[in-house]
Amino acid sequence: MSYDLHFEVTDNMLIVEIRGDRTAGDLSSNAKSAWSRIAAVCDENRQSRILVISHATGRYRTYNAYEINSTLDECGIRKSWKIAFVNLDKESYQDIEFGETVAVNRGFQLKVFPTEAAARAWL
Repeated sequence: MSYDLHFEVTDNMLIVEIRGDRTAGDLSSNAKSAWSRIAAVCDENRQSRILVISHATGRYRTYNAYEINSTLDECGIRKSWKIAFVNLDKESYQDIEFGETVAVNRGFQLKVFPTEAAARAWL
């Protein structure tokens, strides 16, 4: 099962809401597909600031966090983009933070937040 993505393009950012169950199907494949779609919408709309609000549930295992965040460039995500990722699933928050570390170590401007307000302030 892939994620359900909803896009809203504003004057100064792309807002993406993600819904789905991380335990359904191939998590890495589903996540890479989602990041590829996000990159395409950013390119189409000339956006470089992205607010991702994740309502996805289920465990985000460490090896998945490493694999997915090591290949963001292959999905079309640019290192010059600024990405605020709001993770609303408390069960997976620490795993998602590990993914942030992986992405940042590869030169991406990505930060994980517990609230939308904090994410917007950072952007």
